[in-house]
Formats: sequence, structure tokens, C-alpha cells
Amino acid sequence: MKTILGPVLGAMLVVSVPANAAPAPQPAAPADQAAKLAEAHAIIGVMFPESQRDSMYRKLQADVLKQMMPPREKWMQQPGVKEIFDEFIAQATAKQRVVLEKYLPLQMDAMALAYARRFSLAELKEIDAFAHSPAGGHYLVESVTILGDPDVAKVNTALVADVRAVTSAITPAFKQRLVEYVKAHPDLAAEINAEDKPQQSQ
Repeated sequence: MKTILGPVLGAMLVVSVPANAAPAPQPAAPADQAAKLAEAHAIIGVMFPESQRDSMYRKLQADVLKQMMPPREKWMQQPGVKEIFDEFIAQATAKQRVVLEKYLPLQMDAMALAYARRFSLAELKEIDAFAHSPAGGHYLVESVTILGDPDVAKVNTALVADVRAVTSAITPAFKQRLVEYVKAHPDLAAEINAEDKPQQSQ
């Protein structure tokens, strides 16, 4: 879980740069940059086949959601409340998936740039074959931290902001509906208050 979320959350820690600061000079692209990018995209094509990318990311989204979702309290299992939560989660997941699909091509391109930046053309060719070699070992080590690459981090930072925005947009209506439901069911409100008292006393 930390492996998946760490780079994404870390990318949100952006250092502010004064508005009048001169932009950092961009290093000249290596003469073999085009060849390196072609090899990098070939590696990514093996790791994330185009025909399977959408389903792979849908599974990743579902896996992360399952791991991040805390256990529901007893009162949340009440049928009416459960329905409200389930509908909200389904709606939020669908809207977030649209954002994820929007950024998927950008993520693939950013990863290619990251691989081209870290490996030589000769290494990329060896990695493409994924042989047991020094280059392959280098790839395995670097692949653990690849999401921290500046290009990937930039895309992930924008992705997280967009996901937060689409979720926040539907949250007020969800809260209002839930509050109205609890108000209409005094016994449920009493149960919630009873469950909250032990936590408040701690």
C-alpha cells in the first residue's frame, strides 16, 4: 500500500517558487533520446499492454479503494444508511475513473521519459528482453522509485487534485442526504450519539 500511495502523496509536497524566479534551464536531450524513448515505450508496452491498460487500472483502483476504505461502524450498516454510502461510493468511483482514464496516456509518456532519463540505450534494450543481467537488476531497483520521477510526479499531482475536485463536488449533496436521513430516524440518531460518547470521553 505504501508503495502505491507514497509517491502519489509525496508528489503533493510541492516547493513554492517565487513568481520572479528564473526558470531552471532544461538540459539538452541526448543524441539517442528518440531511440531511448522508443525502447522505453516498448518496455511499458510489455508491462502495460494497451489492450489491458484500462482493465489493469480499473483493478488497481478497486484494490486501492478496498484497502483504503475503513471498516464501517455499526450504524452505517443500517439498510437506508448503507444504501446512501454505497450509492456515493459508486458515483465517486465512476467519476474518479474518468479522471484516471484521462491521465493514463500522460502517465505512460511520463514513465517513458523517466526510463529514458535513468537508463542508457544499451540497458533499455537489455531490459526490453528482461534478461537476468546487471541492466535488468538496475531496472528492478529503479522501478521501485519510478513514480517519484519529476515527470511522473507532476502528472500524479494534477491527477490527485482533479480526483479531489470531482469527489468534493458531490460530497455536499451526500452529506445533506445523510443528515436528512438521520434526522428523520431519531432512533438512529440516538444510536450514533451513543457510539460517539465513548470516543469523546477518550
